[in-house]
Amino acid sequence: MPPKHKSTVGLARGHVRYDTVLKSLQLIEESVSERIASSMRIVIKPDFFFTGQGMSTDVDAVKAVLDFILEFTNKKITIAEGLYDGSEVQPVFHKADLHELHDDYGLKYVDLNRDGFVTIAVSKALSVRVAKTVLNSDFRVSLAVPKLASSRFSAATANIAIGSIISNGKSLKKNDKEKLSSTKYYGSAIAEVLKVVKPSFAVVDGFESVVNKKGLETNFCVSSADAVAADVVAAAALGKGLEKKIPKQKYLELCGKAGIGRSSIGKIAVVGKEL
Repeated sequence: MPPKHKSTVGLARGHVRYDTVLKSLQLIEESVSERIASSMRIVIKPDFFFTGQGMSTDVDAVKAVLDFILEFTNKKITIAEGLYDGSEVQPVFHKADLHELHDDYGLKYVDLNRDGFVTIAVSKALSVRVAKTVLNSDFRVSLAVPKLASSRFSAATANIAIGSIISNGKSLKKNDKEKLSSTKYYGSAIAEVLKVVKPSFAVVDGFESVVNKKGLETNFCVSSADAVAADVVAAAALGKGLEKKIPKQKYLELCGKAGIGRSSIGKIAVVGKEL
């Protein structure tokens, strides 16, 4: 059943990425601090979907999330990602300067496409392999970049749902990410995956958004313990920046109906900046 209370979403705007991301997190501190403190296996899933175009999770956003989390725990944190085409992620981590964080934060880095996995059914016709590192974690952070392709918006929910799935190559036979992304049951499939890898909190770093594969400076960040609500607010914030209303996303509505999070803006409390 869906939660009865309103989901809180922190919305910050600014011209310094680290400060903007950290502020959005501080706005929701009360809703996540105890959960962080009690967690043993913390995983941050960054967003390297558009790595080839040079638009992906920025190291300053990762630093802000790490600094926020480490206010409440001293547990080792894992950075985990699996590239869409199945290629190795470690060179991408190096290029994005994420490996430079190791000495200061003692991080572990995992390539999800080379991880162990559990196969789950997302429809009668489709099963996908979900990486164990994400599946077995007890605190998951989806650190996403907002993306708009034509009328399809994606951010925190898709980042962790698709990113947690194994890809061993570009061919459809080997790429479970592509199988999920291209299925006609996309919305319900996303919801099924999220039932087992639901984020503990979501950060949508809209300092720069991706619109039709091009970067656009939008200078906002959204954070919430409810990833669905975070995506709803991020879509509204991006739409405001584009001066157009982004259509409702069916997959978010299906996630709302499945009780994964709030998909109606009327059931979301936005704190910080106004939409």
